[in-house]
Amino acid sequence: MLKKINRISKKAEFGEVKEKGLMVNTPLFGFRWIKKEDDEKKFGFIISKKISKRAVDRNRIKRLLAEVVRKNLDKFEKGMRGIFLVKKEILGKGLIEIEGNMDKCLKG
Repeated sequence: MLKKINRISKKAEFGEVKEKGLMVNTPLFGFRWIKKEDDEKKFGFIISKKISKRAVDRNRIKRLLAEVVRKNLDKFEKGMRGIFLVKKEILGKGLIEIEGNMDKCLKG
């Protein structure tokens, strides 16, 4: 699980990233991000009920994304605030496939 200091939890922070952030798309998710002046790296996940009506599926996607972010935390720049906007294609994908998309996201 992603540490609490690395999670976006406030509605205002989500709104700021959604409003001002730059967007990078991959086949499995979109990644919207901004850079802040502080050293903290924070991430949030938005998984709509359009992806899956079942909370079990949505929670699994969130856990997989959080694990990939936790493993690759050192690859992100300091002050990074990012939100993952999940697409329906992520259903049934494993950790390795999501990690591959994360690498594409970081390069592009």
